[in-house]
Amino acid sequence: MADAIVTKVVADVAYLKETYDVVPQLRVIQVGTDASSEVYLQNKIKSFSKIGIQVRPHTFESSVSAAEVEDLVSALSEDKSVHGIMIGLPLPTHIENAAGSARGKFDIFDRIHQFKDVDGVSRHSTAELYRGQLERLTFLPSTALAVSRILKFYGVETAGKRVVVVGRNDITGKPIHHMLGGRMGNATVSWCHRFTPKETHDDLTRAADIVITCVGSARYQLKADVLRSGSTVIDVGTRVDKNGNLIGDVDFNEVKQVAAFLTPVPRGVGPVTVACLMENVIRATKFCVGEDVRGYQL
Repeated sequence: MADAIVTKVVADVAYLKETYDVVPQLRVIQVGTDASSEVYLQNKIKSFSKIGIQVRPHTFESSVSAAEVEDLVSALSEDKSVHGIMIGLPLPTHIENAAGSARGKFDIFDRIHQFKDVDGVSRHSTAELYRGQLERLTFLPSTALAVSRILKFYGVETAGKRVVVVGRNDITGKPIHHMLGGRMGNATVSWCHRFTPKETHDDLTRAADIVITCVGSARYQLKADVLRSGSTVIDVGTRVDKNGNLIGDVDFNEVKQVAAFLTPVPRGVGPVTVACLMENVIRATKFCVGEDVRGYQL
């Protein structure tokens, strides 16, 4: 499925070069060190360069202030040679959990230009997602787009189904919840997070037709005993274990015995997310050269 998306992206890269003499440019802002984010970044750089999209990382020490990151994002938003901007998540705690009048992650997100917001995190993109008008959307977050495309590709119906989303971060859990529970999915969606009691979580997942996990923490693992036989399980969570292996939220060997559909980690949602990010960079580049490409075909 990822290959099919990439094939179209390759054609679009050639089109942009031939028509506008433009090479798509993505800038990635990374603050501090996070093992799984670093894996994702290096994968992006390798895979994007192979198809003609240039990726340039900008790195900060974890002690950097939100205002300093904002300044860079503002400069990149004004730079006409830059087509897409994304922020590597998670951010350090003092930015991620800023309270009161302190500058935080949402201030950074909102400095991203409307037409360069390839991860769909700015005030403009999140408002569009909330409204759920698919034909008018500028950007859908790449991971949420990947999950939606995976479900459609494998014929997993969402309308009228019971869905549980575990995790509530800004580029996975939140947008997936809105997509599937809104006009784009028409499912009945429950949302579990670190304040959800385990008993409540287990009751919800046992009743669910579809479970989507977006946690990425050693404190969480989804086991077969809290799932309904024949359910669909989408594992979005990623982390690096003590042996340096990339693993997900799901006990794969156990859950595959009960699930009708199950995505692995690695080689599951990840490659489709990277392909969807490529697609969003192409969208951003087309916006920047004056084409209006609002709306998605899922």
